[in-house]
Amino acid sequence: MKKEIITLLAAALLGLSSCQEAGIPLYSGENYIQVVKNLTVDSTTVAFLLAPGATELDSFLIVKTTGSGYPGETPYEISIDRQLTTAVEGTHFKLPTTTAFKPGAMRDTLPVTFYRTPDMKTRSFRLVLRVEENEAFKPGQLQYRHKVFVMHDKIARPDWWTAATTYLGVYSDLKYQTLIDATGVADLTGASPSEMRVRALQLKYWLEEYKATHDGRPLTEENGDEVTVPING
Repeated sequence: MKKEIITLLAAALLGLSSCQEAGIPLYSGENYIQVVKNLTVDSTTVAFLLAPGATELDSFLIVKTTGSGYPGETPYEISIDRQLTTAVEGTHFKLPTTTAFKPGAMRDTLPVTFYRTPDMKTRSFRLVLRVEENEAFKPGQLQYRHKVFVMHDKIARPDWWTAATTYLGVYSDLKYQTLIDATGVADLTGASPSEMRVRALQLKYWLEEYKATHDGRPLTEENGDEVTVPING
């Protein structure tokens, strides 16, 4: 029994030492705050291309406290890391005016509003948020103190196009944009063959109507090739 107790104590001390060496805070009655996702492996992409017609989109920062919570509403502080952020506040994004945990809550979801702007067609912008110390909370583990958002409206070949090639044909940026215009759908991830066929037919009919309303001139790529889809129907 004595040997088992010594072994458990040694394991506990080893864990304590490991936490200290890793810079993990050891909580002793203080409340720490951190984001839920790890900065080193995660960022959130806000792609306006996937939201046809939208002028703004909301994404979220989820924070949690490691303390026992407060009985009343408790403010916490989130700041913009100006050195790492390339997006412009008020132009590309907006943050809430107040941030606080509800009474007794251990988590809070902070909405961030992103605005679609013409410069996102050619550039990606970055927003980096950081948890700060205030009277109620101290920042938690280093890799959980920041949250990165990347926003853009650039068009690029999606991964799902490979599965849809039979219906849509060879990819081009113009064809993809026209598909979005014709169907109102930008993402066919996980779509069934029948749904892919329906979307391809919608694009086919759109291209036929375009040709009919432009004196028989088809929609063409920059090199002069006609935009077509192989689907019949």
